[in-house]
Amino acid sequence: MPTEDRARTHSHTLIVDDDEGTRDMLATLFASEGHRCEVAADGHTALEVVDRLAPDVVICDVRMDGMSGLDLMDQVNQRHPGIPFIVITGLTDIRNAVDAMKRGAFEYVTKPCDPNSLLRIVSGALDQRRRREDQYAGRRARPPAAYRAEILGGGVAMQQLRSRIAKVAASSAAVLVTGETGVGKELVACAIHAQGPRRDQPFVPVNTSAIPPDLLEGEVFGHVRGAFSGALHSRKGLLTEADGGTLLLDEIGDMPLGLQAKLLRVLQLGEVRPVGSDRTHQVDVRVIAATHRDLPALVDQGRFREDLYFRLNVLPVAVPPLRERREDIPALAEHFLAEARRRTPQSPVKSIGPDVLHMLENASWPGNVRELANIIERAVVFGRDAMLEVDCLSSSPPSDAPVVPSSALAPPWPSAGERPWTMRRLNHAYMQWVLAQTGGDKKRAAEIMGIDLSTLYRRQRERTD
Repeated sequence: MPTEDRARTHSHTLIVDDDEGTRDMLATLFASEGHRCEVAADGHTALEVVDRLAPDVVICDVRMDGMSGLDLMDQVNQRHPGIPFIVITGLTDIRNAVDAMKRGAFEYVTKPCDPNSLLRIVSGALDQRRRREDQYAGRRARPPAAYRAEILGGGVAMQQLRSRIAKVAASSAAVLVTGETGVGKELVACAIHAQGPRRDQPFVPVNTSAIPPDLLEGEVFGHVRGAFSGALHSRKGLLTEADGGTLLLDEIGDMPLGLQAKLLRVLQLGEVRPVGSDRTHQVDVRVIAATHRDLPALVDQGRFREDLYFRLNVLPVAVPPLRERREDIPALAEHFLAEARRRTPQSPVKSIGPDVLHMLENASWPGNVRELANIIERAVVFGRDAMLEVDCLSSSPPSDAPVVPSSALAPPWPSAGERPWTMRRLNHAYMQWVLAQTGGDKKRAAEIMGIDLSTLYRRQRERTD
């Protein structure tokens, strides 16, 4: 075996067989390839070794006195999920081998064992485990951007939200985060995790509406090898990956009814059963669910389980829409401007003009914070001047790019209960509306308004307060 391959496959290997000759032969084989080896003559001794040393891989005979190899594998999977098992069976015990694969064994080999084949199988098991651990470590070491972001806004609504997040974070009960699309529900879930006692454990988000229903169960609960077409290897699932930490189930209202029943069992008993397995194992996971849907209405329609709704809605957190926190729009816009400039450092845009801020503060925002972020991003990418002006928002980007939604360009007229505006402010609002209608064509806007171009530029520079 080449030196680099040998270094890559070094591991702590446990060999379990009640035949002393087989144990010694396998121990000699793997020790010669640089593996650290432990041996056990029965299942009970093997369990003690696993609890004490947590080996990287287990090679185990199926037929043993007392605890069989399959029973040992089940015990280890419950206590230490993720340790790959390679089972050894006789030619007459193929049914046991098939059963082992259904229960989650990595591979099986028949006696007499071919040394080179066994070494390759062990190497493959170790590589797969390292890839999963690297991915798992990466998820823990590099949480999503929302995890690192601050919940911005100093208004009353956001102060109340931050206070509620702090209280909810101190608990371990299930959380239901509700709010319109684009308000930042995942950001809130991340903040709950980051402020709680599980902050150093995994935060695992999954959007249940983004995964096809026939794949969602295996993604969340895991599956054993051969459970369905394409399941070439076992997968422990996101619930097991989140063990000790937090699982965010975004868009929970789109979860199929069959999976809702399985999720309810996790919430009630902490039990997870992978697809294709007849065994369960325990997990300690805090579940945060998020949705923009009206779950009580879905319950009435029979599309969401009532018992699951009550299990999830222990600690409700409602995220306000952007139109109910307009005082936060300037701070949000400046934040998104800085983020967009970081992604597009060559952009000349450095600030946001007062007329643009005024327009943003008075837009209807059906897409909420996400819509605001997208508008600023586009303005930075396509902007030509140092300061964002109205025409920067309303100018046409390339044909393959999305345009600014009409809600952001709606005329900011005073509301019925508002104090009357000054004529200067009304003229400014009218000018913004005309510019929006002309796509930012200032010459055409000046003609429509009956003023010369220099007057239009002067009015743009004037303050309205």
